[in-house]
Amino acid sequence: MKIAYCMHYTGTSFDELSENVDQLIEPGDEVFVMINDDDLRDQMVISYADEPALHVSQIQQKALDADLSLPRGQIVQLRNALDAQINERKHYDRFILMTDGMMPIRSRDAIVAYLNEHEGQDIYYVVNDSDHDETIAKRFENYAFFTNTMNFQTSRMIKGMNAMTSKIVHNFKQRKIEDTLVLSFPWFILTPESAKALADAFPYCSNTFKMCLYPEELAIATMLRKFAGTSHVNEDIWACGPTGTYALETPVGFLTAEAIESKPQALFGTKIKSEQNLDVYQNYFDAYVKPVK
Repeated sequence: MKIAYCMHYTGTSFDELSENVDQLIEPGDEVFVMINDDDLRDQMVISYADEPALHVSQIQQKALDADLSLPRGQIVQLRNALDAQINERKHYDRFILMTDGMMPIRSRDAIVAYLNEHEGQDIYYVVNDSDHDETIAKRFENYAFFTNTMNFQTSRMIKGMNAMTSKIVHNFKQRKIEDTLVLSFPWFILTPESAKALADAFPYCSNTFKMCLYPEELAIATMLRKFAGTSHVNEDIWACGPTGTYALETPVGFLTAEAIESKPQALFGTKIKSEQNLDVYQNYFDAYVKPVK
């Protein structure tokens, strides 16, 4: 099995990013990475110029959580990977979308064994859809502004400006959608068929989810429901933040050892950073290349 990892990185540490990349490509998988920092992006391009397993995103170079740039960037990465299959005569059996600070916390053998159990199926976690929860449609109908500012998630002032502006615009222009909206966690393991369906439907993502707050929780799952005929496994295999479980419309906190222990079924963890939660990083940065115990 050959896996294409679509990674997003918002930090500035070459050592951390290169270490993460090296672990993933060592067994033969490949990485498509979107790097927010201009200097770090250039450094990675130069340092890995002779490494065909690393692809640094150039069509869309940056993305932010809670902004349309994230799901758009992930679909662009899928398109890059699909192009590599044609232009570089490569083949990927799975495509895994990873948000910033996410890494495997189990060995590749364990991850591949799980993927083989669910051959031909996508893997992501659906919370609900607009056919069963009307609040999802109401969330879509609202407008979000300023999400593409770097400190949107941490600035109360910018969040307040967003809320005020959204209400004003909503009073004058209300939008609707006929498609079923699917609310999910923002991580996806895709079959080649689903990756291609998303790539082909890229304009739908841009046109439909403009001004959505946390569109990474709506866009891709909705598109998979609409455009991909692949069945999916609805399992939460991600350990997230201090509690272990992802919280909707909330910045992802740093993962703790206790959170990992509370989710023995988890294969991936987020958010893991060498400067913020060093103990977790040291224990798991090379988990992917370790043999199954």
